[in-house]
Amino acid sequence: MKKLLVLGILSLYFSNSFAQEERQIPFSVAISAHIVKYNQKIDLAYQDKDLERAEFLFDSLVTNHLSGTYMDNFNVYPLKGDPILLRDYEKPIFLITYASWCVPGIGEIPALNDLADRFHDQIDFVVLFWDNKEKLKEKVKEYNSNIHLVHIDEKTNQDSYIINKLKHALGFPMMYFMGGDKKILDIRKIVTHHSSETLTNSYNIHFNSLSKGVSLLIADLDLNTEINNAEAEAKENEDRRTDEERDIDEEYERYKRERDSINIKKDNN
Repeated sequence: MKKLLVLGILSLYFSNSFAQEERQIPFSVAISAHIVKYNQKIDLAYQDKDLERAEFLFDSLVTNHLSGTYMDNFNVYPLKGDPILLRDYEKPIFLITYASWCVPGIGEIPALNDLADRFHDQIDFVVLFWDNKEKLKEKVKEYNSNIHLVHIDEKTNQDSYIINKLKHALGFPMMYFMGGDKKILDIRKIVTHHSSETLTNSYNIHFNSLSKGVSLLIADLDLNTEINNAEAEAKENEDRRTDEERDIDEEYERYKRERDSINIKKDNN
């Protein structure tokens, strides 16, 4: 069943690739086109204290307009070394946008650390702080070395068009799940809970939530691997004959058809 699914996807991929190339819509363009109407609707939902409606509006925005777009390329800044472009991360990306004044659940960072330990070979875990370098230094000890900690100071960053959208349009903390090609698979909010929650319960709540994002990225990575393998196999099985060899084979096929036709006539007589 799995092989049939991959073959079906491949068939659709090849047929569409000949028709036209995929139009890669940048995230910044998509969010700009829809954020005003979204804000109007969600403000009304909050005024009516209709949290269920607010959640529906967010999910609808992501599902219908943002998933499938491509994250714009921009610089992020580690504590040491040169700025890093988003496209320099070659693996699928689990991106969390944060700020030093946000207070995470007590079990959130331990859960993220554990997932990064398990899956950092397949996924780049990136935590982006909307802060300056000094604020980031205060956070380093909380995260393990398998998580890329970076920061952006909105006042000095040159990529203000995308930074503004990322920081202000949807708010933060926020999770963005992207394939290796920076295609957005999903965007989700960080789960919250009461500050009185125990460490164990908080850890379990966040681990379960964060794991869903990891599963999404791994599933997409596996599917792309299968498609690439199927493409490679199809390439290996393609016709590699020269024109002369192809002409000889075609001539031989015509000869066999004529011979079979003669033999059939003889049998009928």
